[in-house]
Amino acid sequence: MKTLLILIALFLITTIAYAQLPKRANRFPVGTFHKKNLNINGLSVGLYSGYGDFADSMRNVHTNGIRLEAIGLGILGPLLPKSPISEDEDDFMDLMAKPASEQINGLNLSPAGTICDCIVSGISAGAIGQINRQVSGVSASIIMNMAERHNGVQLAMFNESFAMNGLQIGVSNYSYKTRGIQIGLFNQSKNLKGIQIGLWNRNQKRKLPILNWNFKN
Repeated sequence: MKTLLILIALFLITTIAYAQLPKRANRFPVGTFHKKNLNINGLSVGLYSGYGDFADSMRNVHTNGIRLEAIGLGILGPLLPKSPISEDEDDFMDLMAKPASEQINGLNLSPAGTICDCIVSGISAGAIGQINRQVSGVSASIIMNMAERHNGVQLAMFNESFAMNGLQIGVSNYSYKTRGIQIGLFNQSKNLKGIQIGLWNRNQKRKLPILNWNFKN
């Protein structure tokens, strides 16, 4: 009952927040995500975005097609002194109840990588690092890849999510809540329902080399 009341409260908060957002204008076939309150259908372009301490403002931009960052702040990701991903369920739920700055349906591409308060449905790729609010699909970077919620496949040397539903592949994989598979040298999850394959695997039940698992809540 308590959980149901919390979910209802979060739904109402989210509904009110979205209702307060300004109406979005339409741009086709090219627009820039640096301008606020837009639906861009086609190619969305800009220099960089932001997340957390790097966020500039609430953009309220939806891209349907290809979003291209000419530079991207992904190069700064590996230099962060602390992970921006939520540390507990309350922080996660509070964040996810808020409207995201941008939503992308399609491809999200950046040479250095994306640091963005973005919800991506499709593919998100950057050379060095990525930080997204949520990805449903595939995200890939060389060094680091982070998302509050990731549904699908997450690829990088260092992967981190709060809620992971799908597959993580990297040197080191971490997810607070995992529903799926982690494959890497080092795998860790505080709430695993799935399988871990790697040199050292750790979850709420046990620590094991090579193969670890848990299928109970």
